[in-house]
Amino acid sequence: MHQAKWDKLLDQIERAFGFIEHEIRDVPDRHMTIEMAVFDGASGRMKIERAVHPLVLEERAHYSKRIGGDVSVERVYSEHENVDTVKLYRWDPLDRRWEEVELSDLSG
Repeated sequence: MHQAKWDKLLDQIERAFGFIEHEIRDVPDRHMTIEMAVFDGASGRMKIERAVHPLVLEERAHYSKRIGGDVSVERVYSEHENVDTVKLYRWDPLDRRWEEVELSDLSG
Protein backbone atom coordinates (compact mmCIF):
# COMPACT_ATOMS: atom_id res chain seq x y z
CA MET A 1 0.00 0.00 0.00
CA HIS A 2 1.46 3.33 -1.02
CA GLN A 3 1.84 6.13 1.51
CA ALA A 4 -0.97 8.20 -0.07
CA LYS A 5 -3.45 5.30 0.16
CA TRP A 6 -2.40 4.59 3.74
CA ASP A 7 -2.84 8.24 4.72
CA LYS A 8 -6.29 8.30 3.10
CA LEU A 9 -7.31 5.11 4.93
CA LEU A 10 -6.15 6.49 8.29
CA ASP A 11 -7.98 9.76 7.61
CA GLN A 12 -11.21 7.88 6.87
CA ILE A 13 -10.87 5.79 10.04
CA GLU A 14 -10.14 8.86 12.15
CA ARG A 15 -13.15 10.76 10.78
CA ALA A 16 -15.50 7.78 11.20
CA PHE A 17 -14.36 6.44 14.58
CA GLY A 18 -11.58 8.58 16.04
CA PHE A 19 -8.29 7.19 17.28
CA ILE A 20 -7.76 5.86 20.78
CA GLU A 21 -4.05 5.51 20.06
CA HIS A 22 -1.83 6.33 17.07
CA GLU A 23 1.89 5.56 17.05
CA ILE A 24 4.78 5.51 14.57
CA ARG A 25 7.80 3.48 15.63
CA ASP A 26 11.18 2.99 13.98
CA VAL A 27 12.91 -0.37 14.41
CA PRO A 28 16.46 0.40 13.21
CA ASP A 29 17.95 -3.06 13.71
CA ARG A 30 15.33 -4.50 11.31
CA HIS A 31 15.33 -1.45 8.95
CA MET A 32 11.59 -1.14 9.57
CA THR A 33 8.98 1.49 10.38
CA ILE A 34 5.73 0.41 12.04
CA GLU A 35 2.66 2.63 12.16
CA MET A 36 -0.28 1.54 14.29
CA ALA A 37 -3.72 2.99 15.05
CA VAL A 38 -6.26 1.71 17.59
CA PHE A 39 -9.94 2.67 17.28
CA ASP A 40 -13.41 1.53 18.36
CA GLY A 41 -15.03 0.30 15.14
CA ALA A 42 -18.36 -1.29 14.33
CA SER A 43 -16.98 -4.69 15.37
CA GLY A 44 -15.48 -3.48 18.65
CA ARG A 45 -11.94 -2.38 19.40
CA MET A 46 -9.73 -2.69 16.32
CA LYS A 47 -6.07 -2.12 15.51
CA ILE A 48 -4.63 -1.50 12.06
CA GLU A 49 -0.90 -1.85 11.61
CA ARG A 50 1.43 -1.11 8.68
CA ALA A 51 5.05 -2.25 8.55
CA VAL A 52 7.35 -0.80 5.87
CA HIS A 53 10.84 -2.11 5.21
CA PRO A 54 13.22 -2.19 2.24
CA LEU A 55 13.05 -5.15 -0.10
CA VAL A 56 15.75 -7.74 0.68
CA LEU A 57 17.63 -8.36 -2.56
CA GLU A 58 20.11 -10.91 -1.28
CA GLU A 59 21.13 -12.78 1.85
CA ARG A 60 24.66 -14.05 2.34
CA ALA A 61 25.56 -16.47 5.11
CA HIS A 62 29.06 -16.14 6.57
CA TYR A 63 30.27 -19.11 8.57
CA SER A 64 33.27 -21.16 9.49
CA LYS A 65 33.52 -24.95 9.52
CA ARG A 66 35.48 -24.81 12.78
CA ILE A 67 33.82 -25.90 15.99
CA GLY A 68 32.37 -22.90 17.77
CA GLY A 69 32.68 -20.71 14.69
CA ASP A 70 30.34 -17.74 14.36
CA VAL A 71 27.52 -17.63 11.85
CA SER A 72 26.17 -14.35 10.52
CA VAL A 73 23.77 -13.33 7.77
CA GLU A 74 24.43 -10.26 5.69
CA ARG A 75 21.39 -8.78 3.95
CA VAL A 76 21.51 -6.52 0.90
CA TYR A 77 18.56 -4.11 0.86
CA SER A 78 17.05 -2.25 -2.08
CA GLU A 79 17.49 1.51 -2.01
CA HIS A 80 14.34 2.16 -4.06
CA GLU A 81 11.81 -0.61 -3.34
CA ASN A 82 9.89 -1.12 -0.10
CA VAL A 83 7.68 -3.92 1.17
CA ASP A 84 4.44 -2.89 2.90
CA THR A 85 2.50 -5.23 5.16
CA VAL A 86 -0.90 -4.13 6.49
CA LYS A 87 -2.71 -6.18 9.11
CA LEU A 88 -6.00 -5.67 10.93
CA TYR A 89 -6.61 -6.97 14.46
CA ARG A 90 -9.68 -7.25 16.68
CA TRP A 91 -9.40 -7.12 20.48
CA ASP A 92 -10.69 -10.25 22.20
CA PRO A 93 -11.78 -9.18 25.70
CA LEU A 94 -12.09 -12.78 26.94
CA ASP A 95 -8.55 -13.79 25.99
CA ARG A 96 -7.26 -10.22 26.50
CA ARG A 97 -5.22 -10.24 23.28
CA TRP A 98 -5.27 -9.00 19.69
CA GLU A 99 -6.50 -11.52 17.10
CA GLU A 100 -5.69 -11.01 13.43
CA VAL A 101 -8.77 -10.50 11.23
CA GLU A 102 -8.83 -12.13 7.82
CA LEU A 103 -10.12 -9.80 5.10
CA SER A 104 -12.56 -12.50 3.98
CA ASP A 105 -14.23 -12.23 7.42
CA LEU A 106 -15.05 -8.55 6.79
CA SER A 107 -17.01 -9.07 3.59
CA GLY A 108 -19.55 -11.47 5.05
